[in-house]
Amino acid sequence: MADIRPFRGLRYDTAHVALADVVCPPYDVIAPAAAGALRRLSPYNAVHVELPVSPTSDPSGRYAAAAGLLDAWRAAGVLRADDAPSLYLVSQRFAGAGGSEVTRRGFVCRLRLEDFSRRVVLPHEKTHAGPKRDRLELLRATHTQLSQIFMLYADPADEVGRALAAAAPPPQPALEARDGDGNPCSLQPLSGPVVDQVARLMSGKQVLIADGHHRYETALAYRDERRAAGETDADWVMVCLSSMDDPGLAVFPTHRLLRGVTVPPADEVIERLRGSFTVVSEQSGDPHEWGPAMELVSRSSGATKLLGLYFPAERRSVTLEPRGTAALDALVRRGLSPVRARLSVTLLAELVFRDALGLDPEHLEGHVDFAKSVDDAVDDLASGDYGLAAFLGATPMADVQAMAELGEAMPQKSTYFYPKLLTGLVFDLH
Repeated sequence: MADIRPFRGLRYDTAHVALADVVCPPYDVIAPAAAGALRRLSPYNAVHVELPVSPTSDPSGRYAAAAGLLDAWRAAGVLRADDAPSLYLVSQRFAGAGGSEVTRRGFVCRLRLEDFSRRVVLPHEKTHAGPKRDRLELLRATHTQLSQIFMLYADPADEVGRALAAAAPPPQPALEARDGDGNPCSLQPLSGPVVDQVARLMSGKQVLIADGHHRYETALAYRDERRAAGETDADWVMVCLSSMDDPGLAVFPTHRLLRGVTVPPADEVIERLRGSFTVVSEQSGDPHEWGPAMELVSRSSGATKLLGLYFPAERRSVTLEPRGTAALDALVRRGLSPVRARLSVTLLAELVFRDALGLDPEHLEGHVDFAKSVDDAVDDLASGDYGLAAFLGATPMADVQAMAELGEAMPQKSTYFYPKLLTGLVFDLH
């Protein structure tokens, strides 16, 4: 089962930089404007290597540029390798659903790469070829894993958590930074006997990929390349492991915005959906009118599933609720498992995109943008580039786990685990 080990992390030397100035979000959630701001914040910000910019007109030069920056930062002492192999405790505080502060805890380590067929590492989302090509070129150039893949494990008795807590030193404020939402995140290296104890506890567990499917599949491809060259230095991948029983684990929805496709008039779409959905509400106007209804959709989950659609051309929104079991039964008759059929992302992909819009969900790459919140979607809609916005409720963790255990993949960006891990807390140089 899961095989983990400590490693000598490559970390920023806080004698040279402030950690708050050099961390950034994962590459796939950094908007272009945010990337520019991060680059201006510090010449050492991790965004310079996570989303590198080519110094020439040739875009492929960005990968060599990232490698050159890492080498320069190490030579200048801005990045230093830790003296001892360690696990790295990560603690992130944020406002939970009820508004009170909660904490999500995890630890960074190396995990032995396993093919999905071995059922040690369980995926739950489909991936696209483009991001994997990009991450593979970056890994080839830098030989460095820049950000942690976020993974979950079952630990109802909290054995791993209690072992880590018992051995953890007092928090070190110098190793704390905040993400873009102001959530504090701290990192603590941990070595000694507890490392072997945690490795033993993890050895009987499966792990589920929460965030980082593209990076995991990229790591598998890179491992196979290195093995073909007679090397085994890429058999491990840097991950952050958290318990799926952690009270701080939060899953938010990811909303969809369609561009470059033909969207029929709202009345026509709604009529096509009436066999499977009940229209809960309809509104017209700007976000001040329809925004609150979409926020209610965002907070729906479990047995209560709502979908929200906004038609920018008509400035019209509609909130939909599945009509009894009609929608689920129709999808099961198509050959989908009951677990997959009940997911909000499946209802959207199959009944809205495929049936009502006539679009094949499997061929929408390049036509779908994602928003983590209603406010972000509203901001994106202001561009005028989109023909439809679709709002979803969160996928319950139990459904994510059930899909992974069945070996079924959900559509890309079916979940938004919050908060995101910060890139730049620790790198892994191979």
